[in-house]
Amino acid sequence: EEVLLQKRPRPEVAEVDFYALTRDLRADAVVGRVGLEDDGGVLAAENSDPFRFRSWLFAAIGAIETFDPIRERLLHSVPEFLRRNIHGRSADEHLFHLFLAFLHDAGLLEVRAPEGQKLQFALHQSLGFLDKLLPPGTPSPRLALVVSNGRSLLAEARGLPVQYLEIKGIADCSNPSCPNRRGYTGQAHRVAHPDMKAVVIEADEKLTTRAGWVGVPDGHSLVVGQDRLVLVREN
Repeated sequence: EEVLLQKRPRPEVAEVDFYALTRDLRADAVVGRVGLEDDGGVLAAENSDPFRFRSWLFAAIGAIETFDPIRERLLHSVPEFLRRNIHGRSADEHLFHLFLAFLHDAGLLEVRAPEGQKLQFALHQSLGFLDKLLPPGTPSPRLALVVSNGRSLLAEARGLPVQYLEIKGIADCSNPSCPNRRGYTGQAHRVAHPDMKAVVIEADEKLTTRAGWVGVPDGHSLVVGQDRLVLVREN
């Protein structure tokens, strides 16, 4: 029932070990972003995803190039109690709070498991509002976004690729650190996790197509509820 937010401005290793970072967590959802935003040559954690408000986590990739001129106008549409939670100048953090404002208007901000379609509509409204603030002739920003409160999760492909993998049981666990792979003899043996059910979502400017992964069409959202069922909806 608690959200843990960790940011590491200085990478400890060249590659990120996902299992090492998450093996001690007990969570329904994990949202991560590799790479911190460059703020005038300084890696600034307060300007880097993910961002948190209460039980909500938000992360995005992509850029809103003309954000600074519209920042104040965007803030005028965000309630004061939400504005107080903005700690940096990142466009992503402001977009997140604009989304929270639309959730608040819809009475969904404190709903534990909001309906996926309503969640999608709130994000669609916030992105549409952002587009209207941009100078005339400015193309819509290319983004990929994910937001979750641990019970509902929404990802959107908006000019940048997103793909997902459904896990419906593991027949042969390949994790060398899995405690179930070692019996009383201490020797590794084959083990299955038939009840393991999860959805893994990946976004990057250049995604590698791999077996089992499914791409989310551009302009569509991926909605995952507590049942771990995946729905792909057009925006």
